[in-house]
Amino acid sequence: MFKVLDVFKIGDRLSVTLDGICDEIKNGTKLIDEKGILHNVISVAMTCNNNPNDISKSTTILIADCNIKKDAELSIA
Repeated sequence: MFKVLDVFKIGDRLSVTLDGICDEIKNGTKLIDEKGILHNVISVAMTCNNNPNDISKSTTILIADCNIKKDAELSIA
C-alpha cells in the first residue's frame, strides 16, 4: 500500500508522489484506490536525491487526471 504524499496537476494529468518502496511500479502498472478505481501509470519519474538510500522511499508517477487527493492510499492491482 502506498500513501499519496503530494498531487500536482499537469495539463490533463496528475503528478502523484507516493510514499513507500515503489520499485514494482513501472510504466503501465495498474494501481487501485480505496474506492476500487483503477489508475494506469503513464510514466514513472526519474528520481534525484543526494543520498542514494533515499531513492526508494518515495516515487512520483504520472496518471490521468482524477480525484486522488493527498493522504489517499493506492495499491498495485
